This record gives sequence, structure tokens and C-alpha cells, in this order.
Amino acid sequence: MNDNYPVPWRLLTVVLLLLLCQGCAVVTESTVITPPIRSLFAGTYAADPFMAKNMPKTVAVLPFVNEAESQRGSEEVRRGFYNHFSSLPFADMQIQRVDSLLRKADLMGDPKELAKKTPQELGKILGVDAVVYGTVSNFDKLFLALYSQVSVGADVKMYDTKTGHFLWSGKHTARIHEGGISTNPVGIVAVVIATSLNMRDIQLLRACDDLFRDMVQTIPVPSLAEALRPPSITLLTQDTKNLPKKAGDEIKVVLQGTPKMMASFSIGDYRKHIDMQETEPGWYLGTYRVVPGDNVRQAIITGRLALANDPGNFSEWVDAVGTVSLKTTPPDAPANVATVGRDRIVQLRWNKSSDPDLAGYRVYRSATPLSGYVEVAKTEFTEFTDRDPSLRNGTAYYYQITAVDLAGNESTRKGAVAGMPVAPGPTPVSGIIEADTTWHAGASPYVLEGPVTVRDQAVLTIQPGTEIRSKDATLTVEGRLMARGDSEHIIVFDTAQEGKMWPGIRFRNVKDKVNALSYVRIRNARRAVDCEASSPVVESSELTENDTAFRASGAFSIPRLLKSRVARNRQSAVVAVDGAGPLVADNAIEDNLNAGILVERASPVVQRNSISRNLGSGIVVAGGNPSITENNVSDNRPFNALAPASGDPVMARGNWWGSAKGLDVLAGVQGKVDVQSILGSPWPGGKSLDLPVLSSRIGGRITSDAYLIQSNSPYTVTSDVILDGGAVLTIERGVTVRFDQNTALVAENGGVIARGTRDLPILFTASGASPSPGFYASAFRMTKPTAVNSAFSWCIVKYAETAFDIHFGSPEISHCHVAENSQCGIYCRNDASPRIFYNTFTGNRGEGAVKCVGTSRPLIQRNNFERNEVAIQSFSSLYIDARQNWWGKSPPDMRMIFGDPEKNVNIRPWLERPEPDAFREPK
Repeated sequence: MNDNYPVPWRLLTVVLLLLLCQGCAVVTESTVITPPIRSLFAGTYAADPFMAKNMPKTVAVLPFVNEAESQRGSEEVRRGFYNHFSSLPFADMQIQRVDSLLRKADLMGDPKELAKKTPQELGKILGVDAVVYGTVSNFDKLFLALYSQVSVGADVKMYDTKTGHFLWSGKHTARIHEGGISTNPVGIVAVVIATSLNMRDIQLLRACDDLFRDMVQTIPVPSLAEALRPPSITLLTQDTKNLPKKAGDEIKVVLQGTPKMMASFSIGDYRKHIDMQETEPGWYLGTYRVVPGDNVRQAIITGRLALANDPGNFSEWVDAVGTVSLKTTPPDAPANVATVGRDRIVQLRWNKSSDPDLAGYRVYRSATPLSGYVEVAKTEFTEFTDRDPSLRNGTAYYYQITAVDLAGNESTRKGAVAGMPVAPGPTPVSGIIEADTTWHAGASPYVLEGPVTVRDQAVLTIQPGTEIRSKDATLTVEGRLMARGDSEHIIVFDTAQEGKMWPGIRFRNVKDKVNALSYVRIRNARRAVDCEASSPVVESSELTENDTAFRASGAFSIPRLLKSRVARNRQSAVVAVDGAGPLVADNAIEDNLNAGILVERASPVVQRNSISRNLGSGIVVAGGNPSITENNVSDNRPFNALAPASGDPVMARGNWWGSAKGLDVLAGVQGKVDVQSILGSPWPGGKSLDLPVLSSRIGGRITSDAYLIQSNSPYTVTSDVILDGGAVLTIERGVTVRFDQNTALVAENGGVIARGTRDLPILFTASGASPSPGFYASAFRMTKPTAVNSAFSWCIVKYAETAFDIHFGSPEISHCHVAENSQCGIYCRNDASPRIFYNTFTGNRGEGAVKCVGTSRPLIQRNNFERNEVAIQSFSSLYIDARQNWWGKSPPDMRMIFGDPEKNVNIRPWLERPEPDAFREPK
């Protein structure tokens, strides 16, 4: 007989002898146990009269709450109650069905939270007439040799799901003190019981039996129930010991109950109503042979006993302490098997199997790649070190790894991976590599004593964990370089000479040959990765503390820089030049001492990068057609993006620029960079926001904030632009605004913010091909009182009739050059009080540079007035402060001052020489 199923009488004889030695055992034909010593506890029961008139037909037993000191027991006690309750003439819902519906409703996490749900709520979810709540109050076990004590207590209540009315409750605690096992079952039935139930399971089942046998009899049942009472079941067990079974294995199930009935069992919902045979009166045995394709996890065995002449009258009983798992599909073979050779040993590692029933791994080795494999190890870990004394340095060995599950299924053997023991480093290298070569981690460091060139047909493979040090020598790749480390075994390239740089890795004319660097760290190189007409893939790597980290040049260069960290490099970190089209994606390009990305006459794709804290701007475009999307670009100095002020705009829509405010975004961008749409928060969570950027031809009424940006410049004003409704028109530095005849920017209830820079001033001029003074009405006319401020700085305003016509308000006009206007530079009316600082007024005709009427009171200081018809006219009733200005000469020509210096315009003291900080249009 199989050793896994010992002869039952032999086991029972041993138990009998041990008990006889105790001196207190009683032996009969049917028992070999010590007499039970039960401490009866009078349970309490209650049934509400409401139940008699509202008898439920369908009942669900909910998961029990565990308030016992033991961490387990709630599910076993619940199943024990269900088994006895199922003998009553109710249509009880199977436990698996109850749990499935509760799981769909997200209520299977904590039974205590479930118990807070009302019967009505649970009735809607489960579709039953009544629900049973339960609380486990005791679950104590003590086992000493052949003596055991089990205490199980529960408080059970039933409620109507339509009204929430209480129906019935029972509370009881059962305690059992005993040892041994009944020997009534014989033959294979006894074998199943002996192998499936240890003493703890037996006592738990018997305690639950004592706890609920009488309790459920106190539940009122429908009339005529006795006449229709179904068969009774007292025991159900199976022999899997909660271990999965593979194809060919057998599962044996034993059920004890009323004799001469129809018996069957089900494996969850997977296999239903498998026939059982009555081997002895009241003892039923069923067998299921696992076949290929059977796969189910932790299914509950349910036994059924039915009247032979009335199959619809039956009882069901679930296995309260065990589940069944069938597994005929072997695990997948371990992936990513890698080897590292060291001195007379080979280290192997692989990815962990995801199989939930994993038992371990087997390692096979051969001296040849296709045959001759023998098992050399079993392990539960994802690594193994082969220390066989027969291993020799420089000799290749081949390995296969399989995964084995708890059922004994073994995965296929996928291919073979080579491993070679090697002598320890350092290993000097130089010269030409013309045949396939591997650099081993165990021979590290490899020292580049001189230039190393991988020729066209050769492949240099570098193992994970290898270190390469250079003595000012280049690694040039004309063929293929496969340097693939992993997260725990980085491949390191660095200088061999402290304080000195090394040239780096140069790919030369490899074009689309497969070259790959992953989990590589390159430091202290002049150009860490230099791609000349080459397209390698650099992924999950670190390029730090180099001069340039990554450079691509030439039309055949389409390399990829992915998921890498590019930081603390001294020059522009990522460079694309001369027609290259690299993909730069998912990288952290941060803290570099110059530009993060530099583009010169190239077309890189820049996506999903974090580009921040770079000191030479985040992205610099000096020609080319880059695509810049879904990046997080912020905190770079001086700009997040920098492009030429002329030519086609750089497309940079759909990025996060550190702010969702248009002014902040524009402040970080210089040149023709198209940022008409931005992300409202960092990618990937940021949603797209459209900035209200106006097209290049403008006119009409504007009632919400809008922008004029360099990427759409120059703008042409085709009719008056009227700002109303509190709208602010923001003009980015470097923008040119051209006015058709008789047009102006008019502020009614709105304003203009036009802040250029000394290097990128904003230009307001005529749209004509040969402009002349008076071509258009005004650059800015403020016609109504408004709470919206306006400001102009670093602007050039030319060829208007009146450059600034200020009827009301206090706009700031500073660092502007106001020139060649036909009537006036700045006209101050009514009670206007503009602040006019550091401007240059030249060539203004008619009424000159500044005219003040009404009760206007401008503040005019630190300006230069040169070659105007009149410098200032004051007809204001208020005293005008015009001190500290250069009036073209010192002392001023008083013919240029219209107004009484003593009464309505104060020009003293004046400047002795031109104000150096006043802005003048660059020549």
C-alpha cells in the first residue's frame, strides 16, 4: 500500500497501546478513545412570535465576527453553523454564493463593518428573506500529547430582511475534553479520515457539532417540516490537506449521514454532483481524478445527501476546515535568467515566479547547450551560486532553470544561458575587437589602457555588474555594444585617473544596428555617449558629472535616451545637432550647469521628461524643428525655454511650465516658443489648458484676458482693439505690434501689460512698408476711468499721431523709447497721473514729447528729451513734478519748456548729462 496512506488498523493499534499505558482508557468494539468528559453549558435561545407569521423561505449565513482571543476560527465556526442549519427546511444560500455577492458589493473586507449593515441593505444585495449574523465569542484550544481541550462559543441572530425585525437568536459555548478518534469507519473511509484530519481538526469539528446541533433545533420551521425533514449529515472531509493536486492525482471525499441515501459532492462551482458510494451503513466515499485542464483555487467541498425517492429533499454540508485546489497548468519558466562568472564559481539569478502555488526552483547544468542537463540544485530563492569544485575558469557551462508548484507541476525548460567562471581582475584591454567578446563582471575592473574599437561585424557584450575604467582612452563602437545591467547590478564606466576626464563611448556610423545600454552609469567623460550617424538605445541609466552627457549628430542619428537620469553635467547635457532626430523621453534632466537640452539644426522628440534646475536654461533651440510635449519644465535659469526671436516658432504645447498662470509661463519663455496650450499641473496628471493667445491679426472688443506672444509675432492691428470688462492684454517680450491706419489699443475698462527687456523690447510701429510719423492713431489710448492698471516697459513706440493718449488713470511708462510721432509722445488729460521714468523721447513733432492739460499730474523723472519740437507743455492747473531729467543740454533751453517753472512745472534740479539707464532703441 502507498506509504501516504498507512493501514488504518496499524495506526489505531499504536493509539490503543498508548492509551492503555495511561491506565484510564476504555476499549469497546466501536471505540478506542478515552471517555468524553463534557462540561455542559446551558445555552440561551429566543424566537420572536413575528417569525411564525412571517416565516422566511430563503436564508443567508453571513461571515461571522471574531471577538475571541484567537486570530482564527470565525470561518470554521460559520461553516459549522451552516452545516447544521442546512438540515432545516429552508432554502439556504450556499456560502460561496453569499461571499461572491458580498465581494461584488465590496463588503468582504472586515466582518465587523459588514455587521453594521442593516438586514434590509443586505437583503437587497443577497436577495434573501432573512440573514444570520454571528459572533465568535470563544475559540480556545489546548493540545497535550493525546489529550485535548477545545472551547467554541458563538452568538447567532436571525433578522427579517424586509422589515429588519428580529426573528431568532441562540447563544452557546461548547467544551470538549478528550483524546483519540472513532474507529467505526473501516477500509478506505478510515484511510481518508486518518490522512485528512489531525486531532485539532477533529476536535474543532466535534466542538462545532456540539455547539450547533441542538441550537438549530430551536429555530421555528415551516409546518409539516418533520414530515419533510431532509437526511442528516454529521461529517464531511477530504484528503488534500489543503495542498494543490495535479493531473492524475485523486481526491477522496468521505461523508457520514443517514444510511441508504443518494450522496454526491461538489468542488465549489467547478465540478458539481460527483457521485459517492455507500461503503458501510451511513458512510459514503467519493473520488475525483484530476484531469488536464482542471484549475481552481481554494474551492470548498460541499456534500449532498438526498432521499432516494425524492432527490429534491436533501441536505448539504460543507468542509469546515479545508479547501481544494486543482492545478494542472505548470508555472511559467523563470524569466530573465542571468549569470555572473567569478573565480571558479557561477552565480545565477532570475525573476521571481508569479505562480501563487510556487514551491521552488530547480537548476540544471550541462557542458553543452542542447543536451546533457542534470539537476544540480533545488532552491526556494531566485538566485543560486554554483560552487562545484569541478568548475574551471574560462570554460563555458550552460544552465536551465525551472519553476515547480506545490502540486508537483514543473515548468518547461526554456533555452539555455551560458555562465563562465573567470579569474579576478583588474583586466587591461586595448586595441581592436574583431570577434564577439564578453566582458565579465568577475574580471572587473576592465582598464582601457588604450583606445578600444569594436569592429563592424563584432559584438561586445558587457555583463551586469561589470566596471570599466579608462586611462584617457575612447571606447569606439563600429559594430555592436550590448551593455545591459539591471537594477541591482549596474555597469559602471568611469575614469581610471582621479581628477582627469576620459573621452567616453563613441558610436561611429553604426546607423540602425542594434546597440543597447541599460542600467549603465557613466561619469567623468567629455562626451558620455556620442552618436555619430548612429542610433543606440540608452535606457534606465545615469549620465552624471560629465561635460556633455548625450550627443547626437547627423541625419542618420535617431538614438533613444529613455528613463535615465542626466544630472550635474558641466556643459549642455543633451545635445542634438546637424539633422539628428533623437527621442528623449521619460528622463530626469536636472541640476546641470548649462542647458538641459540644446538643439541646433536638429529635430529631436522631447517627451515626458522632468527638466528642472538647469543653469543654462531648460531647453535651448538655436535652429531646427523639435517636438516638445508632456514635459515638466520648471525652475530653470534664466529661462525654461529659449528660442530665436525670428523664424518659425518652436512647437512646445502641452507641457507643465511650473505654473498654470499665463504670466508666469511667459516669464519663463523667451523667443518664438509656441505655448498656446499648457498643462494645468505636472504631467501625467495635468489637464490641458488653452492660453487665450490671439492670432496674428487683431481687432475688435476684448472682454477677457488675452496674450500676444512671440510665436505669433508680428501682430497686425486691423481695427481698434477695445479692452473692456476688466480684460488685460499681456504682451510678451520681443513681440512686434504693427498698426494699420487710424487704429489703436484702447482701454475702456481694461488694461495693457507690455513688459519687454533691454535685449528683447516690444515694438509698436506702423504696418506700412515705408512708415512715417502719424501713420496710425495711438499705440495706447486710455479713454475711461478703470481699476485695471496698465504698464509699459522696455518698449519702442514709433510713427503714431500720439504714442500714449492718457485720459484717465495712472499707467506706468518706463524704459521706453518714444520716437517719431507726429503730434505728441505722451498726452495727459483730465486727472490722469501716469508715472514716466527712464524713457527717451526723440523726434516727436507737433506738440512735442509730453503735454499736460486739465488737472493731470504726471510724475516725470530720469528721462532723456532730445530733438523734439517741444520737450514738455504744461497747461495743467496742478504743479507738475519734472525734476531730474535731461532736457537736451544743461542748462535747459527754456524755449523747450512750455509752462511756468515757478507755478506749474518744476524742472529743477535737472540732469547735467543724459541719464545712462534711460532706454534707447538699439541701432
